[in-house]
Amino acid sequence: MQVLPLAVATPALLEQVFAEELGDWLAQLSWDYSSAGELIKRHISCRSLPGFFLTDGPAMAAGYCYYVVSPPLGYVGNVFVGRDHASQTAYDLLITSAVRALQAHHDVRRIESQVFGFNCDVSPIMEREGFTALHRYFMTLPLAEASRPNGRYSDPAGFRIVPWDRGYFLPAADTIHDSYSGSPDHDMCYDYQSREGCVRFLRNLVDNPGCGRFSPETSRIALNTLGRVAGVLITSLISQGTGMIPQISIRKEAQGKGLGTALL
Repeated sequence: MQVLPLAVATPALLEQVFAEELGDWLAQLSWDYSSAGELIKRHISCRSLPGFFLTDGPAMAAGYCYYVVSPPLGYVGNVFVGRDHASQTAYDLLITSAVRALQAHHDVRRIESQVFGFNCDVSPIMEREGFTALHRYFMTLPLAEASRPNGRYSDPAGFRIVPWDRGYFLPAADTIHDSYSGSPDHDMCYDYQSREGCVRFLRNLVDNPGCGRFSPETSRIALNTLGRVAGVLITSLISQGTGMIPQISIRKEAQGKGLGTALL
């Protein structure tokens, strides 16, 4: 297996790998990842996406990974190897190549990654490279089997839940920042550690397809008696018939009062 830079690849060379990856997103997570996949292909076509791919011949690729630099952060994005070549060794080649490239970048002081190991557990590789591995849970609720409350939840005393509006964007980002202060999530995600980072994070949720297509009509804002944003729930659509809640945050002063439950 040879590791080459994505700059010499074409979407056509990676087409089979992309098809398998999209299939795993849909089969394992009920997630239509095609919009994000098209964005990745576009950047590969423009030679603007840093990363690497695996090949054992001139006509096909076995896997790929990409990374992003946003100083002082480096981010290892998708890492995927097709099922015929999926192994710890193959994933090791891609991950270590991306990590070494980021370590050599003079503006990078921290590396983060959220890797979906569809066909291989990559956490031992990441931990060997010095990453702190935190296990997260992707939870699902089949609505046909779920009990549904009669009527609408009552707003908790002192709060009012209203539909999302773009005018709430900056207060919502500030709420996300406040909610994570002093929590494990604060340490896990660089963006959570500053208001500016939470603005970037929220903008990615509402403007980019990485967490599905933003659904403003089902997103909610919680206001206190002064009209200040106290909670935020962001929703998206990840496939036909499947929605997702990528973000729910409650300001510390409003926590423990049933507001998160009411938003859900």
